[in-house]
Amino acid sequence: MLDTRKIGSYISKLRKERDWTQVEMADRLNVSHQAVSKWERGESLPDLGTLMNIGQAFGVSVDELMNGGAEREGSVYIHNLGRIMKGISEDRREEVAEMINAGEADMDELIEVAPLLRASELAAVTERVDKSLFNEDMIVRLAPFVETELLDGLVLQAMEDSVELELIEKLAPFVSSNALGQLLDKAVTDGVDFDAVVRLAPFVEQESLDKLSLQAIEDGIELEQIGKLAPFVSRETLWNILDKAVTKNVDYHAVIKLAPFIGREHVDKLIGRAVSEGLKWEFVVKLAPFCSRAMLNRLAEQVKEGELDSSRLVSLAPFIDREVLSRIVDRMEMSEFAPATVAELAPFVDKGTLSRWIQGLLIK
Repeated sequence: MLDTRKIGSYISKLRKERDWTQVEMADRLNVSHQAVSKWERGESLPDLGTLMNIGQAFGVSVDELMNGGAEREGSVYIHNLGRIMKGISEDRREEVAEMINAGEADMDELIEVAPLLRASELAAVTERVDKSLFNEDMIVRLAPFVETELLDGLVLQAMEDSVELELIEKLAPFVSSNALGQLLDKAVTDGVDFDAVVRLAPFVEQESLDKLSLQAIEDGIELEQIGKLAPFVSRETLWNILDKAVTKNVDYHAVIKLAPFIGREHVDKLIGRAVSEGLKWEFVVKLAPFCSRAMLNRLAEQVKEGELDSSRLVSLAPFIDREVLSRIVDRMEMSEFAPATVAELAPFVDKGTLSRWIQGLLIK
């Protein structure tokens, strides 16, 4: 592994031997003096072109720079790194690939210099390397540096026989959403930890997640689990899932969590069906912020005696019309209302209605 502190220290030594300031060195290399400072502190390395320019400026080889000045004592490893970088800088990328294919250097050495290369330079070598020389660890290490299209090909080939979600999670920020969708489709077919799929969701195309979610409900995955994908799947797909779920013994707490993602029209349908099946008003109250005012007005007008207590009415008040609220309260006994409840309802009715309620309380 390259020792950035050792390399930085050697660059600093060479600069001081020439009696250059960091600013003077930066001007000669056409970089900022902050960049020079970071190199010398070992916080970063110059890119390949700049590394070559540094070698020319001080009359040293790339091998010597990368080995921190110990050219004669340098290892075969450092020597190979220098050969790889020199070959790439001189546009002899096919020769570098052949060197790796022939075993004169290995993929670890190419990966080591990857941070110093442009993506196009790395791709020109990598695409010529025998793909059998790649293992999963190498692909993960290469991922931040190679072009997406090339990485997609490497990953899909590596997982042709079996898909490892742990590996996919490491690669997700770098591969295309299309490739990730293909891998997930295969993973779900093989049987997979659904929580891992949820973690990958931000990187996957919506179409793939729609398909995966619908398959999950068919496979018996619990609605609450599938609901974790709600922010990433389409509204129509989520409604299709809920439409199937509410025909079964469903966890309505999970349904409530999904309500913000399916749209008012679908929430209205859900409430209408639930109420027709005798569902308690507690469920309706919790869905109130996500359904239409017209639906709530209609349901509130149809409420039966004893179904809607004062506390639930307070929760519904912001979502129904004033006239409807007034009629509901008028049908209920004022004896059921505490003064505090009337105070909570006050912002949602007109002054005349509030005055009538207060008089009713005083008579009580």
